[in-house]
Amino acid sequence: MGKVLDTIKGMYSFYTMVLLVGCGFFTFYVDQKIMLKKDLKKEAKVTKVVGLIYIIGGILSYLIFAIFV
Repeated sequence: MGKVLDTIKGMYSFYTMVLLVGCGFFTFYVDQKIMLKKDLKKEAKVTKVVGLIYIIGGILSYLIFAIFV
């Protein structure tokens, strides 16, 4: 199990976290507005949730791998 976590830690860097958080902000703001313009309210809610998951997940996974592994 230790080798697997070390391998994942080696692949997951600060730049990967920035990319995930950037995708999250894009999904949260841009995609949501596009969905609302097309009057797709359910899809807008889904893109909002997905964006938040990307943002929170990207930051949390970076902190977990930086601190605990």
